[in-house]
Parts: sequence; C-alpha cells; structure tokens
Amino acid sequence: MKPELVHDKTTDVAFIDFFEAKADSRIRVIDVSDDLGLKSQVLARVDQQGNVLGVVIEDYSAFRREVRLKYAAFAVDKIIELIVTTVRGLIQGQHQLATC
Repeated sequence: MKPELVHDKTTDVAFIDFFEAKADSRIRVIDVSDDLGLKSQVLARVDQQGNVLGVVIEDYSAFRREVRLKYAAFAVDKIIELIVTTVRGLIQGQHQLATC
C-alpha cells in the first residue's frame, strides 16, 4: 500500500502517515528540512525504535512552489516519494549510530 498525502487546506499542512503509533510509544518530531536542502519545514515523526511513522509538511503551498522551482518538477508526488525515502534513510542511519 502506498502512503497517501493528506492536505488540510484550512491549516495548509500536509501529512503522510506510514504506520500508526502504538499506545505506549514515545514519539519524537525531528526537523529534516536542512537535511533535505529545503527552506520549507518538513518534520518526521519517529518512534523509539527509529521507525519513521510519518512526515508533516508545514505550509504545503510554499513547499509545492519550492519543489517545483528547485527540481523543475510538475509531478510533486514523485518528489514527495523521493523525500519520504530520503527521510527514512536519514532517520534509520541516525538511529543506528545512536544504538552503537
């Protein structure tokens, strides 16, 4: 199943959820914008095992404009898939370093 992007037009925030958190999970929110080279704020929700539960994109309209200009891409969905894959890799790498 492919994760679905949900855009709340009232708040202009977009969510992509991969997994539902367990009731007793401790969840961290990590700003990954700089790691992705973006000015728009992109946050990853991560549990204590280092699993990426989802991604939150603040000011989604500005994010779409930035991505279209930066990557000359009109298919923002494909760029979002790339970002999601990159975020998962970043978080898993950080979690492996922290557990060593």
